[in-house]
Amino acid sequence: MLPADTALQHGMTQKATDRAVFYLCLARAFLPPQEPAAYDAIKLHLADDLGELAAALNYPAADHLGNLRQAVAKVSDHLTLLQAYSQLFLAPPVPVTLNAGRYLDGAVMGRATVAIEKCYRDAGLDRAGSFHDLPDHVSLQLEFVAYLCASEATGSTLAVNADDFLASFVHYWLPPFVTALERAGAQEAPARIYLCLARLLQVAVDHDLRDYRPAHGKWRAPRGEQAGQVLAPFPAAKADPRRALARR
Repeated sequence: MLPADTALQHGMTQKATDRAVFYLCLARAFLPPQEPAAYDAIKLHLADDLGELAAALNYPAADHLGNLRQAVAKVSDHLTLLQAYSQLFLAPPVPVTLNAGRYLDGAVMGRATVAIEKCYRDAGLDRAGSFHDLPDHVSLQLEFVAYLCASEATGSTLAVNADDFLASFVHYWLPPFVTALERAGAQEAPARIYLCLARLLQVAVDHDLRDYRPAHGKWRAPRGEQAGQVLAPFPAAKADPRRALARR
C-alpha cells in the first residue's frame, strides 16, 4: 500500500492528467471535421471517451452525454457533419463565432484576445504554423487549458494555472457561446452535437471552479499587449498533426 501522502499525490496527478485529456478532446471536437478521421473520432469514440473521463472526474454530465450520444447517432456520414459545422461556425453571416473575444469585449483582436495570447506566451507557447485562426479561438483556448492541466500533472510551475485561465476567460465567454448555439438552431441534429459539447464544457468548468481561489492569492487576468511561444507535446497530443499550439 502507498503511504497516504504518496497516494494523495498520485490521485492529484491522475486527476490533472484526466482533465488534460478531457479538455483536449473538446478542443479537437471544436475544430473543423475536415478529414474522415475527425468524423470517425466524433462518430465512434468521442461520447465514450468524454463519458469515461467525466466519470473519473465526477462531472455531473450524464444528461448531456446522453443527449450527445443521441445527436451523434443521427449523423449519417462525414459530409453531413462537415456541413453542420460549416453552417454554424463558418458560412457567412456566421451564426455562432468560435472567436471568444467577441463574447468578452465585442471586438476582433480586442483587449481580451490580446490578454489571452499573452497567457500563451507567458507559458512559452504560440500558435502552431498550421493554425490559421485568431488566438481567442475556442479550440485553441481549450488546448491551452489541457496543456496547463498536463503541466500540473508533471509538477511544472507556470505563470498561470488551468483554473486561473478558466476563471478569467472561459467562465465569461462560455454562457454567451451556449446561448448563441441555442439561438442558431443547434437544437436540431446534427448541429446539436456542438450544443451538447458546449453544455458539457459548461458542466466541467462549473465543477472545476466550484472552490476556485486565485493561485497564490494574487493572479489576475493580464492586460496589455505582449506575446510569447508554442505547445509542448503531452501524451494525448504528442503525435497529433491537428495540434493548434506548439513550442518554439
